[in-house]
Amino acid sequence: MQLKTYSRGLLIVSACFFLLGTVFAVKFAHLVGVGSEYDIKRMIVIGNIWLFSLGLCFIKDVEFIRLSTATKALAFIFFTLAACSALLSKHPFWGGIEIANIGLLISAFVFFFISMRSFDRDTIHFWVYTCFLLFSVFTFVKYILFLLFSYADAQSFDIHGLISGYVNVRFFNQLQVMVMPLLFLPFFSQNLARFRIISFIVISLHWTVLLQTEARGAILSLILASSLIMFFLSAVSRKRFIAILLKTLLAGVSIWLVFIIIIPYWLMDSASFQIRTSSSGRVDLWLYVLTSIPDSLWLGFGPMSFAWGEGKPLPNAHPHNAVMQLLYEYGVIVCILSCAWVVNCVYSRCKMLNQYKHISLTPIMYALLSGLIYSLFSGVAVMPFAQVLFVFLLVMLMSSEGGGCL
Repeated sequence: MQLKTYSRGLLIVSACFFLLGTVFAVKFAHLVGVGSEYDIKRMIVIGNIWLFSLGLCFIKDVEFIRLSTATKALAFIFFTLAACSALLSKHPFWGGIEIANIGLLISAFVFFFISMRSFDRDTIHFWVYTCFLLFSVFTFVKYILFLLFSYADAQSFDIHGLISGYVNVRFFNQLQVMVMPLLFLPFFSQNLARFRIISFIVISLHWTVLLQTEARGAILSLILASSLIMFFLSAVSRKRFIAILLKTLLAGVSIWLVFIIIIPYWLMDSASFQIRTSSSGRVDLWLYVLTSIPDSLWLGFGPMSFAWGEGKPLPNAHPHNAVMQLLYEYGVIVCILSCAWVVNCVYSRCKMLNQYKHISLTPIMYALLSGLIYSLFSGVAVMPFAQVLFVFLLVMLMSSEGGGCL
């Protein structure tokens, strides 16, 4: 099998399964006899990686990514300390499962990297843009239909009522913060310029859904990420980026006011929007981590241990913060080293954005930063599709010309 054939098949299969696990999750779960939409996502990820591993066995002359000495050292320290932490935890089996899951994500990184090196940047951007545009369009078609049904029946809807295919609407928001920035590609890639109008419409609808689902953390993440991106862009690119961002945001707010607030209030005499000022228990969970970690400072309590932590203020299986989760489960050494590596990696790539030849990487960097920031408020680090999408974005950045080595 030729490497290009394998790479093309990997991208097509990945796109199809992404749609099956999101837009068509309910139908697909029933078709294969799985009762949980969350389980079907995890099964799709494992099945994908198994399929790609099998295909790679028939490829010769595969080019792997170059790793820096710092990255190799971090990987060795991470897995050594993670294994020790798992063995010393109350549930070594589940700790081992979590470490194996990290191994699967690394495998996914390798497969995506091998595939993306087979195509030029414009081709990759076209494939990626087409996939996530279809994902957004299919999602919004269902969303609009559910909204019209609510109008016709004069029934109010909550934040979960118009989005289907997810156990919790926050799982969709986790994908949104990384998908929406990728729809900015036509504004930074001349090859996709003909799609600017449709991108503008779809991005505006994403803002509308974020407001309707009251995704405070997601909106904050997108705004903070855009602010960081602006700092590294050239003056011309910065003006263009700000103009697009503000126009789509204004359009999204207008659609939200008319179709989510005014019309439902007129038809049903009720509006579902609420201004929530509480942390929804997140601060309590973070304080729990900070007060508990001195009992196991260096190795943490073991991978996945937060799920059975004693005395938690809420029964959540994760603290809704990737840094706090690293600190609690893996200890202070892994937490500090991992955070330092991520910050250094992100900063070095952000500096590339002020060069004209790398300007098309702006939406990818925007998506990556949004996902990172949202992981400080939500479970991006533990949800199957959010994990794989983040890995995919990292590969897009690293496999581009000038991406260097990790």
